[in-house]
Amino acid sequence: MRAQKMSTAIFLFVLLSGFTFAQVTSDAAYKTPAMGALMGSNLALSSDGSSLLLNPASLMSVENGFVQAATQNIYNQSFLPYNVLTAGTRLPGGFGMIGLSFESMTVSYQGETLSGETAVGITHAFALRKDRISSLNMGYTVKYLTVDYGTSAGTEGDGSNGMDLGSAEAFGFDLGFQATLSKRHWLGVVVHNVNRPQIGSGSASSMLPRDVQAGFSYAPTREVVTSFSLASSPGLATELHAGLAYALNTHFELRAGIQSQPNRFGTGFSFHAKGIALDYALLTHPILPVTHQFSLAYAFGRSF
Repeated sequence: MRAQKMSTAIFLFVLLSGFTFAQVTSDAAYKTPAMGALMGSNLALSSDGSSLLLNPASLMSVENGFVQAATQNIYNQSFLPYNVLTAGTRLPGGFGMIGLSFESMTVSYQGETLSGETAVGITHAFALRKDRISSLNMGYTVKYLTVDYGTSAGTEGDGSNGMDLGSAEAFGFDLGFQATLSKRHWLGVVVHNVNRPQIGSGSASSMLPRDVQAGFSYAPTREVVTSFSLASSPGLATELHAGLAYALNTHFELRAGIQSQPNRFGTGFSFHAKGIALDYALLTHPILPVTHQFSLAYAFGRSF
């Protein structure tokens, strides 16, 4: 029993150490299969519903309105579900794109919810400059972040009759830019939590980290897109991300990516037809179990 408790403690320590670039107090670094399979390297070019979560400016790369739902159990743990819902549409009059996002993560034990975290965001992306072969886009996201701390362990030790520990809330702000040349070269820069929001108060307060990411994508052919990005956050080592997406045909795309600090590998695919897209990704970790990600999306106006 003692050995089991020790192994559980070690697992939770490593698990919490694995969360980076937090949007609330703990957060999945890769929220959708498109992000996970490419290890977040597609910062400069993301043309699906995950664009507004990765870089708000890349929402301009989405040609049609969309809705997307994604889910995963972080590190394949059933008590750590992470769910995402996004939607976006083009604004009339050339005012760009607008998107909505909802993220939810809970921690539960024996049917009792120990804590819950949500992030609701609204994204606006628009063109600063555009000509026949190039464009410069800007985007921003305003997020409402909440944390429900659940209940204490109580006399039963499982939280069933514990005390309500309250909740906390904050507002965050993300800012991103995207440059495109000849629809073959893309540059992207994004700053998450520009305002360094503080959630909670007193000894329970937490300052959400600000991170800066920059990326480059290149399409040597229509079927292949290569992506690279760097991510830097105060107090953490700079991460290198690289990914490759290869379209076998108009319906099926293969993806793979790597990351440093820690070294991780991702792979997956996207199948789309009649405007419906089904995505899957598998993410490795040097210590923790693999993560499986799934998403289902619908793009309005697409017929293939």
